Amino acid sequence: MPELLVQIGDQTVSLRSCHWVLFGPNDCAYASEYGDGATGPEEAHKNFTPRQRDRDRQTKQGYHIELLNKEQWRKQAGPCFYGTCQHKKLEASA
Repeated sequence: MPELLVQIGDQTVSLRSCHWVLFGPNDCAYASEYGDGATGPEEAHKNFTPRQRDRDRQTKQGYHIELLNKEQWRKQAGPCFYGTCQHKKLEASA
């Protein structure tokens, strides 16, 4: 199978080396999968949230899917999964 390449910013990378990430309205990452798990954001969202009505609700609430390279994942999503991000702490103090 040929390797799929994607353009992220000015970088061309293998889709396999990227991650699809589900971000909430607070920009906290809630789900992640390897890039080759989906060929687009809609498919990735379906993988994360199987029921259409739940995806529609998430979209209305401000959830969104992003494709991140490894470095972006480490900076933007990693802290959310490791429990070191500020997103949930900010919500708790609000």
